Amino acid sequence: MSQQPGSGARKALVNIDGLLSNVAIKAALGSLAFIPACVVFKGTRMRFLTGGLGMGFGAGIAWAQSDLHLRHPQQVPMPKSLPDELADMKASLEGQASAWRRWLGV
Repeated sequence: MSQQPGSGARKALVNIDGLLSNVAIKAALGSLAFIPACVVFKGTRMRFLTGGLGMGFGAGIAWAQSDLHLRHPQQVPMPKSLPDELADMKASLEGQASAWRRWLGV
């Protein structure tokens, strides 16, 4: 049984699309460093520099994850999609909130 022509290319395109969306998501999350920079720094240059550094670190982490997945797909899983990442963050925050409630006795 032979594969359809172009099916491997379609799968690779979907894979690359998922990896690039991961880069965009992590860069957007890194740009949130701008918010504490507004409190810490008085000048706008340092605020924008901090936001840019956050974006750069976020995109760099995502790029490294994607590169590892493309080089070693059997050993390194594909980075999670946005809904999966949000579900993991929600579960983590709920666990931390319940731990704080127990600690505070609320």
